[in-house]
Amino acid sequence: MTATPLLSLLACSVAAFVAHRLYMGHKLRLTAQQHGCQPATRYKHKDPVFGLDIFLRTGDAITKNQFLVEHQRRYDTYGHTFEALNFGSSAIYSVHPENIRAVFSKNAADWGIQPLRLRNMNPFCGMGFITTDGLDWKLSHDLLKPSFHKSNISDFGPLEEHLRLLLDQIPKDGSKFDLQPYILRLYLDMNTLFLFGEPIGMLSGSPPSHAEGFLDAFQAGFNGCGLRIALGPLNFLMPKGAWLRACEKVHKFADVYVDRAIKYRKEISSLEDSQDKTNQRTLLFNMAQKTDDRTILRNQTVQAMMAATETTASLISHVIRNLASHPTIFADVQADVLALGDSPLDFDQLPRIKSLQNVITETLRLYPVFPQNNRISLKDTVLPVGGGSDGTAPVFAPAGTLFDTSFSTLHRDPKVWGPDANEFRPSRWENDYSPPPFTFMPFGAGPRQCLAQQKATMETSYIISRILQEFSEIKSEDEKPYQAQVALTAKSAHGCMVSLTPSNRTNF
Repeated sequence: MTATPLLSLLACSVAAFVAHRLYMGHKLRLTAQQHGCQPATRYKHKDPVFGLDIFLRTGDAITKNQFLVEHQRRYDTYGHTFEALNFGSSAIYSVHPENIRAVFSKNAADWGIQPLRLRNMNPFCGMGFITTDGLDWKLSHDLLKPSFHKSNISDFGPLEEHLRLLLDQIPKDGSKFDLQPYILRLYLDMNTLFLFGEPIGMLSGSPPSHAEGFLDAFQAGFNGCGLRIALGPLNFLMPKGAWLRACEKVHKFADVYVDRAIKYRKEISSLEDSQDKTNQRTLLFNMAQKTDDRTILRNQTVQAMMAATETTASLISHVIRNLASHPTIFADVQADVLALGDSPLDFDQLPRIKSLQNVITETLRLYPVFPQNNRISLKDTVLPVGGGSDGTAPVFAPAGTLFDTSFSTLHRDPKVWGPDANEFRPSRWENDYSPPPFTFMPFGAGPRQCLAQQKATMETSYIISRILQEFSEIKSEDEKPYQAQVALTAKSAHGCMVSLTPSNRTNF
């Protein structure tokens, strides 16, 4: 074939592509007009074709621990809802409560995560509640839900046992240290105990033999999923060899426990009849009563560990950091905890410590564990507000549109929280204050709301109460301004720097 026919073929292909894009654009504009939609404010891209500038700017912000600051800056500049490009496709950023209601609740069936996540995450964790939509998601959700019943999360005995290990290891001489790594290790043990029925031995220093290298492999696998999603259509640039080896190592680790659970299922008539309380409280053993499919059990368990990684630990660290930085609030909460006396704390008692619950809720407002979330439109749909010059017209979201929201920005909106929206003020939650719907979403909303919400808040309540019993003073030793280190979750980039003064009370 000569050069001239090749050039002609290329020219025809380009013309056909452009014509198709123009036709689809015209068709979508007509559909949008039929719904009374108007475009939202447009992000000012330096790359008007693919929008790679916003991708590079976001990546730079993440490496500098400025991700949440960068998101706040964008909303300050463009308003509560704006449109941008995501690798050449449409993206809508919004923190308007009505749009959040539409995406996460009212029209949740129009929005999903499977097109965004499954292909990128499948080698690591397969199909499960984090990667699927529709019936597949519901099956996963129904498989997981019984494990979070009160009967499975209300025994604080194992938590106390591991907390004792932590207390034996941290400095108690008033010296400055970072408490956050200790809490992260505590929750690596607690999470693996809840998920697999066996702690990984981070605090005891005696991990099971098959766990060698697991945590590094899990982190590499987890990070690889995030990088593949972030790269979008450019994910082929990420080398896969080391990542796939990490995925395989995680699978081998999980399969040890999957096989145990299936074997146990065959040995007993039902988990309720078992005398083994640990197995009764273990997520994997509960799921194995419903299915003996090894792949399903492994995928759900790995995804549950992804969701649990650093979540409760991050919340506890932020609560302690806030209490240490506010001595008066610390004293008030400690007085309420000590007023309960020396009896062991129980699950039903902790919610009644209102000052403590207000501190935890205010911490979740200012420092949400999941600060950002997104969905992708599964079909042509409409967001109720954000379009037009005044931002009140509906916005058309054709199938494949990315919806991105920042709960961190939402939780600091002065229009909702007042002029002190950026201040830590637990008293705003007194008298059972309830903010307007879809303005406070620390655990999401709608059908995909976090199943572990009660588990996380009650364990946080227990750990904080016990620490307030053990130490008469927790002094903040922070010397740097707060920065959030964001991956799937957000934790303090500079840790939780404190010094501790032990209590004279010895009956705990």
